[in-house]
Amino acid sequence: MAAGLIVRLYGIDHGLPYVYNYDELYHFTNRAIRMLGGDLNPHYFDNPSTLTYLIHFALRFGYGGAWPFGLQEALGELRADPSVAYLTGRSIATALCMLAVVSLYAIGRRLWGTAEGLAAAAILCFAFLPVAYSRLALTDAGVLLPVSVAIYGIVKVREDGRRRYFLLAGAGIGLAVGFKYTAGLLVVPFLVAAALRARRDRTAFAGAALGGLAAAVVFFATTPFFLVDLGDALAEVRDQSGDAGARKAGQQPENKLAFYLRSLTWGLGLGAALAAAGGLWSEIRRDPVRALLLALLPVLFVVYLAGAERFFARWLLPAYPVLALLAGVALARLARLSSKRPVVRAGALALLLAAVLAQPLAADVRSARVLAREDTRQIARGFLDDRLPPGGRLVIEPSVPPNYFRGRFSRGFRLRTAGKYITVLGPRLIDRYRRAGYCVIVTMSTIRGRAEVANDRKALAYYRRLERESELVFRALPYRPGAERVPFDFNRSLLYYSAAFERPGPEVKIYRLGGCSDQLPPGRGWPPPPAV
Repeated sequence: MAAGLIVRLYGIDHGLPYVYNYDELYHFTNRAIRMLGGDLNPHYFDNPSTLTYLIHFALRFGYGGAWPFGLQEALGELRADPSVAYLTGRSIATALCMLAVVSLYAIGRRLWGTAEGLAAAAILCFAFLPVAYSRLALTDAGVLLPVSVAIYGIVKVREDGRRRYFLLAGAGIGLAVGFKYTAGLLVVPFLVAAALRARRDRTAFAGAALGGLAAAVVFFATTPFFLVDLGDALAEVRDQSGDAGARKAGQQPENKLAFYLRSLTWGLGLGAALAAAGGLWSEIRRDPVRALLLALLPVLFVVYLAGAERFFARWLLPAYPVLALLAGVALARLARLSSKRPVVRAGALALLLAAVLAQPLAADVRSARVLAREDTRQIARGFLDDRLPPGGRLVIEPSVPPNYFRGRFSRGFRLRTAGKYITVLGPRLIDRYRRAGYCVIVTMSTIRGRAEVANDRKALAYYRRLERESELVFRALPYRPGAERVPFDFNRSLLYYSAAFERPGPEVKIYRLGGCSDQLPPGRGWPPPPAV
């Protein structure tokens, strides 16, 4: 537990006061900050509100304010420097993930034994993706706790049938959906468990209804304005679903099923993924019905996610508690085969865990050390601070937050998301830079990399012309000396999984455009900045 906490907390303040992860910047913490004005309605339903409220009330408690009174002074401070708020959100994500680890130990111990619980907890504790998303104020790590509770309740619904387990499963499902809408897939194994129980106990129907009520109550308690603003909420959920069905700029078409299965080899760990498969096979032979209930959630997630155009390894995270439990079962049973003596079995389990955890633990430590160093974008900002006068005119690609410019630079375009930005890049844009006096151009590999993956000819022609007609005056690399450039992708490269990284951030290049003057023409004003 201590080691798992250390790899999460080391470098957890990465980037601050700037937040470079787009989802972290816009989806939860900024809403929690706005609510300090006194309005508890986040006016946002792209994602459920549980994490938003946890961050909000932690901030409110920290600043000593009681609802319904606003905290205008705190609101002003956090808008000027949101570091405290984002650090609070990241700390909450870490705490929730560590609670999931503790809960998985208890669940494994109750369902199988102490060895299974320890092994499952260790795997979830050090798997790369849960660790990586514990360092961000996002729901991906937070959902692991309620999913674990729900899975335990679902198994006990079928095997025990007492109402407490229907309530536990329902509450777990409701809380899980309060973190991520896709966790609603838990309803399927819950209904299957209730149906199996009903074959010998007709009161299971009443228990299922009670569990459904508990799920609804918990969800609406954690996302209350979903019901109040039902029309807007449903519209935003549909929009989110529509976005998932549209291709993401920078993602090439590929077999989604293969992608998600392959993601387990590094997100969970190759050894843990193989152990999970072995644990499932072992459980099928021992108790096929329990195996069915456990396997349903990962299978449903893979099938559901494979139907979307967009694909991200983190979307499969809600299935990780089940996979960790199954892996723990396999490792514990292998250890028992080694000897009848408890001491020998414990040593065998320790050796098996060391082998399985070597890969993810190395990635955890590597990425933590990377995040603790200065981001390339902050290094670039220091260079610009030294070289450009206040209000200096520059074009910088949308891989930085709005406060990156605050009080210092004049942006050369209206901020768009990176995916939309690359669709409008073209060689003629450089002529507009010259006419408007924007002579300093900052490019980032997180943007150019998308154009390269998509083979966007117009955007690539823009970069080639920029290189031909400009002088490269600054370059910041995130890689170790002698390491090869890591190709862009939305998963491992943005989480710094590769050993090639030395520091966080993209490759940043600053160009001085030739034949361009940033001096105001006599008697004339500047034309409007090139909006792209």
